[in-house]
Amino acid sequence: MQVDFNQVNAVTKEINVNIPAERVDKAYEKYLRKASREIAVPGFRKGKAPLNMVERQHAESLKEYFYKDYVDEIFGEIEKEYELHYLLFPEIKEINWEKGQDMTMKIEIEHEPALEFKQLEGLTVPRTPQLLEDEVAKFIHQLQQDNARIIDVESAIKDDLVMIDLSFAHGAEKFTKPAVLFAGDELNNRSLGALVGCKTGDTLETKLKGKAILLAIHDSKLPLENEFEYDCQIMVNSITRREIPELDDEFAKDMEFDSLQQMKDKIAEDLRLVNAHVNMNINHQSIITKLFVDNKFDLPTKTIDYLAEKEVEKVDKPEYRKYYLYQYRIQIAQEIVHMYIMSNLRKAMPLEITDEMLEEYIIHEAIIEGISAEAYKETYKDDIQTDGFKQAAQNHFILKNIAATSEFIMPEEPVREELPEAETTDYTEE
Repeated sequence: MQVDFNQVNAVTKEINVNIPAERVDKAYEKYLRKASREIAVPGFRKGKAPLNMVERQHAESLKEYFYKDYVDEIFGEIEKEYELHYLLFPEIKEINWEKGQDMTMKIEIEHEPALEFKQLEGLTVPRTPQLLEDEVAKFIHQLQQDNARIIDVESAIKDDLVMIDLSFAHGAEKFTKPAVLFAGDELNNRSLGALVGCKTGDTLETKLKGKAILLAIHDSKLPLENEFEYDCQIMVNSITRREIPELDDEFAKDMEFDSLQQMKDKIAEDLRLVNAHVNMNINHQSIITKLFVDNKFDLPTKTIDYLAEKEVEKVDKPEYRKYYLYQYRIQIAQEIVHMYIMSNLRKAMPLEITDEMLEEYIIHEAIIEGISAEAYKETYKDDIQTDGFKQAAQNHFILKNIAATSEFIMPEEPVREELPEAETTDYTEE
């Protein structure tokens, strides 16, 4: 058997195979005898018909199934002999054979690219850090939200919650149901602009889609048409509003601080360590992006398509699958970029992980999650023992070593995961 390899691109290899006629004919004869035992031919008991008659009546299907079995056998031999490493499954691009002649086949596989990085020391890496003051502001904003009061009001403004009686007809039947809508137009199918300015006791007429009615009355069993607009009558029963506390010293005192500034300082102190470790991860991810931009390589598009299509099969609504397919392709491509770069970095910068380094990595992960190292070890006690966890620690320290010699700069535009043009699709506008 003659086997030739042709490297199509960095991740695609073509395998051209020529198998001598004598070997193929012998394999086909063996397959034919085996298959004939399961094939019924009129006038003969099952498995007792002459081979030439079985072959004449079922030539195409026999050949098709023989190809499937034989290709697997041949590829298995090639895989073992040449120690092939590939993604997913081989693709049969071409196969030719007639009895008494050599068989030729062309097989294509996708595999991990071998990278030679142009530069690993002294990189200039664009990255957008997470700012501590932004995190403090987010934390305080959430405190305000968590401490909001619900108050009753007489007249509705944007975002107020309005309790109503909602009347509508479906077919010959009329309904009046208690319902909830928001004043304004912020929430699709949950808000109604006509409610702004309404007072308790007001009535109004409007049109609502079936989907909006079902959400408002919290009843999905009524057979309303989602996109059909129904004539509705509304009676306003009550209006409530979330009152967010003012951000001032009084609010800080309610949170058991002496002043607003003291509250901000204490929150900043509590968040500083977490923020530093989050920025360490941002630095590492920015290095991966930089290495990809500087060392562009082909991605295994067939593998990405296959994995994305398997994911999109889980989407319940077929009309959304086209959009999700695009999103999954981008996500999987980014994961593969990360995986390939780290795989090649481990080869370029081999690093043995000591117990001390593993402990340091555990502490890093625990800080990110906001728990103690002991709690992290207990929560992830099984994961910590795996090779995958040790490899994640190895990745962390390899990137940390690169970061130590890198200069991080603010990008002119927000940093995002760059992908080859081949990885984009026609779905973008949609």
